[in-house]
Amino acid sequence: MKLPSRQRSGGLKFNLTPMIDVVFNLIIFFLAASHLARSDVAADVELPEAQTGGPESPESSHRLIVTVLADGTLSIGRKDLALPQVEQMILGGAAEHSGDFEVRIRTDRRVPYGQIEPLLLACARAGVVKVRFAVLPSQ
Repeated sequence: MKLPSRQRSGGLKFNLTPMIDVVFNLIIFFLAASHLARSDVAADVELPEAQTGGPESPESSHRLIVTVLADGTLSIGRKDLALPQVEQMILGGAAEHSGDFEVRIRTDRRVPYGQIEPLLLACARAGVVKVRFAVLPSQ
């Protein structure tokens, strides 16, 4: 009978493949989530300053953000839309989420009120009572 000359120790071996898969999936998830989070506020607008107001309230989970650019173009999530299309989105959101629907208007400071008024009228016709404007605090 031959005795082994070295002692073999199996030790612990870890399979790192599942952990690497999970890490790569997390990286992809966070890249996609950050892209989606930035797509709502991607348009460059110079927000007006407000003397009064408060911080943004995260109470409404159903929100439509309408951006009015300096040339009067309406956009939602980087997509330019005509006023009737925006009105349909407001009506649809108000019908689907009756009491919890909010319209947030981001407008450039150079846009006259006459271009914002149709949005406010569309909100009134749809029964949306939560209409907020994105503004900067006064310096």
